Amino acid sequence: MTKIGRMACLALAATLAAASSARAEYPEKPVKIMVGFPAGGGADILARWYADKLQKASGGTFIVENKVGASGNLALDATAKAKPDGYTVMFASTVTTAGNTHVFKSVPFDVRKDFVPVMHFGETPFVLCVAPNSPINSVADLTAFIRSKGSKTTYGTATTIALASTIIYLTSVGAEATQVSYKTTANSITDVTAGQIDFAFADVVFATGQAKQGRIKMLAITSDEPAPSLPQVPPMKAAGIPLGEITPLWGLWVPTGTPQPVIDKLGKWMTEISSSPEGKEFMIAQGATPVIGDQASYRKRFEQAMTSWAKVVATGKVQAQ
Repeated sequence: MTKIGRMACLALAATLAAASSARAEYPEKPVKIMVGFPAGGGADILARWYADKLQKASGGTFIVENKVGASGNLALDATAKAKPDGYTVMFASTVTTAGNTHVFKSVPFDVRKDFVPVMHFGETPFVLCVAPNSPINSVADLTAFIRSKGSKTTYGTATTIALASTIIYLTSVGAEATQVSYKTTANSITDVTAGQIDFAFADVVFATGQAKQGRIKMLAITSDEPAPSLPQVPPMKAAGIPLGEITPLWGLWVPTGTPQPVIDKLGKWMTEISSSPEGKEFMIAQGATPVIGDQASYRKRFEQAMTSWAKVVATGKVQAQ
């Protein structure tokens, strides 16, 4: 080998060593966790808890950024366009990723091409809610109420799954009601509490907190089985309305092109945090169900969700937004 060749090889080796060292020291600067929903909501509560634990596990800084709008699509778009270096990651569910792909007419990203799933850590079913002083105490009661009022019945929606769950419910029981759209779940539940609208579906993390404060009454949950922390709340399936196939499975995502060593580090930290007794206790306390899986598992569950949402949109006659 010539002197020039040896120098070139040494330069290449030095470059690779530097890149390896940089990855080994990840994170060297603040990592932004994108969340498509507002502060105080279920997704935000999960993200902020994990951000704190990730800081302790990594020795770095993790900051939650709420990019609110279009049922999580703004956060997805911002993440897709971010530099794939591990310093912009995203907390999202199979509803936001797979569901939005089918519910929206067009989105400025391709979920399969623009994102890589890192790992999943929990399911957050949605809960059917009415006002705390409402005489309605079951899905059967609500169905009878809707049939008596017809289209004068009102329901709130702020997310893809809240809309899909309501439409499938109404279609299943052969009833009609009037939709009222909200920017956030918190706003819709505030109007449920005040009696401005009759019912709404809310994520279990947010709904559990509201129920503890006496602001809502929970009638049923969308998962096929009761949540560990809410054994008294029956599944919609018990009323003949199975919604388990669209239950959100939450996980960590990164832009395509993010270095695998960085993905591996993030996955390791997230798995250790989620698998710890503290992690499981936190999820259950929030009303969520711990469901922990690696990159391959999350990719498989995402593909299953893509298939399920295509069927749900077709059978539930969900109109593309």
